[in-house]
Amino acid sequence: MWLPNLALLLLFLSSFTFGQIYSPDETVSRIAHNLMCTCGCPHIIGHCGDECSVAPQLVHEISQLVTAGNTEEEVYEIFEDQYGLRVRAVPKAEGFNLLVWVMPFVGLLAGIVVIFFVINRLKPDDSNQETERESPEIDEKYRKLIDRELER
Repeated sequence: MWLPNLALLLLFLSSFTFGQIYSPDETVSRIAHNLMCTCGCPHIIGHCGDECSVAPQLVHEISQLVTAGNTEEEVYEIFEDQYGLRVRAVPKAEGFNLLVWVMPFVGLLAGIVVIFFVINRLKPDDSNQETERESPEIDEKYRKLIDRELER
């Protein structure tokens, strides 16, 4: 009896998290914070200073594209076509860019593995020391000298 009610509750709650609809102003703001300013400064459009005359024009262009019914991805692609791949603040994770995103982690993992093996090779081998302790080979001549010294 309670299982169908729980399933309906979870379905209802998931609609809030997956079905978010942003207002046009929020969408414009999100896009402006994911695109670089084209004036030559190293800022994103949303944070470009007041002295920049290009950023307000770009925000207006984004606003026009959003009100025309373009989706967020379509706006990104339009800007990429106009200004090139450098306009994206975060490059798309595909092709060579995916390799660039993954390689630092692969390099870190490889470094940890190499360090682990180097440390293990530098550790002394305990099995050889134990066999030496178990069977000390002392010449008979030195054994007699030790016995004489111990008798004194």
